[in-house]
Amino acid sequence: MKSILYSELDSDFLVQGLGMHKEEQGFFTGKIGRHEIELTSSPDTLKNIEETQVIYIGKAEPGPYREGDILMAGSDDLLDRAFHALDEMEQRGVVVGLSTEPDSYPMTLKREDLNQFTIEWKDKKVPYLCLFMGEPVNLEGQAKLVTIVRKVLND
Repeated sequence: MKSILYSELDSDFLVQGLGMHKEEQGFFTGKIGRHEIELTSSPDTLKNIEETQVIYIGKAEPGPYREGDILMAGSDDLLDRAFHALDEMEQRGVVVGLSTEPDSYPMTLKREDLNQFTIEWKDKKVPYLCLFMGEPVNLEGQAKLVTIVRKVLND
């Protein structure tokens, strides 16, 4: 299965941490387990996708969570894999909502633009995982994100 990675952060840490290489067309690709991965820098790439899965890496403004927590939203299977990876790392993860509308999540990140994408992905049954880390994201945080992505895609 093909996986598209999109990062709001400088993506050099993903390229190095996931062993990606630059293609002639100028984008980065690689392979983890049975998953082909492609790094994109344009949110427009996340529209009209099918037969793929999306991993969105973002940053979260300080809020009602502990420093170093990984905040997540996503489809059930990928969230389960992410929680398994977090358990192995002895790291805490929190599932959040992305909409300001009332929902069943105790915490919400105000990400209406991303929420629209996730609604489209749900409708099309595109597996997705959104990982957020509170700002500022340091080297240790980047390493945690790479480890989670690697473990999620290796399962």
